[in-house]
Amino acid sequence: FVVVSLLNTRHHTPVLKRTSNPDFSIKDATFDFPLYLSLADRLGALEIVVWDKDGMIKKEYLGEVPLALEDWFTEEQGGLGFYDEGNKPRSLKLLSTRATTHPFGSVKVKLGFIPPPLSPASGVGNGLGTQTMSFEQVYAEFCKRSRPSLVSAPPV
Repeated sequence: FVVVSLLNTRHHTPVLKRTSNPDFSIKDATFDFPLYLSLADRLGALEIVVWDKDGMIKKEYLGEVPLALEDWFTEEQGGLGFYDEGNKPRSLKLLSTRATTHPFGSVKVKLGFIPPPLSPASGVGNGLGTQTMSFEQVYAEFCKRSRPSLVSAPPV
């Protein structure tokens, strides 16, 4: 199973039995994380941790992927909206922070913004006479306000 965390919010997929290559349904592996500009300096990284669960009790760490805010989207990506046609899933290799565990495999991830409730996806306005920002403007503002991530720091 997979645990996905951002700030103090944590979601997880269900455990799929008898498979070493799980393929989760969209409804079981799509998670919403509300984002607020006031919290941009605390965003840090989206953390994805993969576990294998044997039987009723034992769970085994398989690896993880920390995805810093500035790496959520690539330049080749065709849109920041979750439902944008050009926004495609990407594969990320698992890493290990544990000396005794060698990571194996990857996770397929698709990130994207969705409009807040009562707001059109076009970014033109929310119908209440106030202007909303485009997804590109929102992401740029998050990156500008966030602290540089230690995850993206070059090795010394």
